[in-house]
Amino acid sequence: MPDFPYINARVRAMRSRLLTAAQLDELLGAPTLPAFLQALASTPYAGDLQEALVRFEGVRAVDEALARNLHRTTRKILGFADGRPRALIEVVLLRWDLVNLRVIVRGKHAGRSGDEVMAALLPAGTLGEAALKEMVTAPDIAGVVGTLEAVGHPFAPVMAEAMAGYAGNQDLLAFELLLDRAYVERGLRQTRGRSGDAAVLREVLQAEIDAANAKTALKLGSAGGLDEEALLRFFIPGGVLLPADLFLALSASSTRASAWRRLRINGFPIRDLPETPIEFERALDLATAQALAGRYSGDPLGLDIVIGYLALKTYEVANLRLVARGAFLGLPREAVRREMVRV
Repeated sequence: MPDFPYINARVRAMRSRLLTAAQLDELLGAPTLPAFLQALASTPYAGDLQEALVRFEGVRAVDEALARNLHRTTRKILGFADGRPRALIEVVLLRWDLVNLRVIVRGKHAGRSGDEVMAALLPAGTLGEAALKEMVTAPDIAGVVGTLEAVGHPFAPVMAEAMAGYAGNQDLLAFELLLDRAYVERGLRQTRGRSGDAAVLREVLQAEIDAANAKTALKLGSAGGLDEEALLRFFIPGGVLLPADLFLALSASSTRASAWRRLRINGFPIRDLPETPIEFERALDLATAQALAGRYSGDPLGLDIVIGYLALKTYEVANLRLVARGAFLGLPREAVRREMVRV
């Protein structure tokens, strides 16, 4: 059975195909989309770009090339593993399925176009490009659930449950909470035991639970009008830095400042109380991305290398998509740089 030293040796070889800072700066400096395409054609994405340009043009071709490359990369890593290591890696990949399902559901809730939603997806999880496209083009959330059921995805049952509640109240936050809980519960089940790799993944999941609870508390605080019992229905247990009492304090305007001081003392990655939930989510997502990518420098014989590499690869693709759109729209270089996730 392949273990993590075997898996990591192959992942490290793949690391050499990530773009250097100089390559990314060259792409960022492309003044037009044709110039960007020419520069991208001299990178490891060349083969995927050439295939995509046969069927598509411009930014669409870039999206197709990057999506195919990213999904093939995650499939390759899964192919290195079986047994317990594979189960742990699948939990890591499910995080990206969760992210993509949130994007799709939010898009349908807001009535966004399919092209707009597809542009925000990153096929880094277990769901491939074909399944994601089918869900994006589905007429409603029921169609999304149908696709998940057809591919046997573990989130299919909870999506069906969430859809039933959403149909009655259109409560997007409650919908997303059920998805978050399903991901966390599945992940924590897989991290039972005393192995170092299970402990690593448990730490990652606990940090994500704390992040989700902090985001939710600030959103609920902005909405107001809920009693403690109602607020706690939105709390996800299992974190480390943000227990239930602190969640309640963070949800109330009268205690938010003192709660934030406690959270900061506990070691929360964001130091300053945000002015808006949107700014907070952006800052916290960046801190999460950097923490995940930093795992690449962790235990060379364990799951850290896979977690770190997948973060580095995924955010590289996300940045390239931003740069392509910046070149297409003629945006200033620094404006695009500010939107990139530097890990």
